[in-house]
Amino acid sequence: MIFVFIVLAAVLVLAIGLVAVGQLAGRLAAEAPTSLYDLDEAVEFVADGLPEDVTADLTYDDVRKMLTWHLDYLRDRGIARSQGVNELVSGPLVAAEDDALAYVLGRAADAELSIDDVWVAQVIAGNERYLEAIGAIGSQLDAIADADENGDPTA
Repeated sequence: MIFVFIVLAAVLVLAIGLVAVGQLAGRLAAEAPTSLYDLDEAVEFVADGLPEDVTADLTYDDVRKMLTWHLDYLRDRGIARSQGVNELVSGPLVAAEDDALAYVLGRAADAELSIDDVWVAQVIAGNERYLEAIGAIGSQLDAIADADENGDPTA
């Protein structure tokens, strides 16, 4: 009799465990994966992708500053968030490349850092490639691509 009770208890524990794991797996499958931005890794990734004439004049510290300013811009637009912040925004998040370039150039001017506009554009493009590589940037949406000059989707 005790043997039957032990077997029933084991089956019950196993069933509860399977249900809990199944629910968790289903919830995780429905959520988008979180991409973590590693600034040190991003600096290396971006610097390695820059042309030689740019890397001859830019230091790793210059690249780090520009990447930090680009991240500040993305945070200000609500696109990036700090680790541990659980404020999720529904819908597509969009940032204009020209605005990011202007923001980083403005921050560089405030810091009295003399850098070429083309270099900043190349660093931002490299940062976007890094964001794509870690899965933080998705594909472009058709409604966003077809937006009019006011940013309103036409469809």
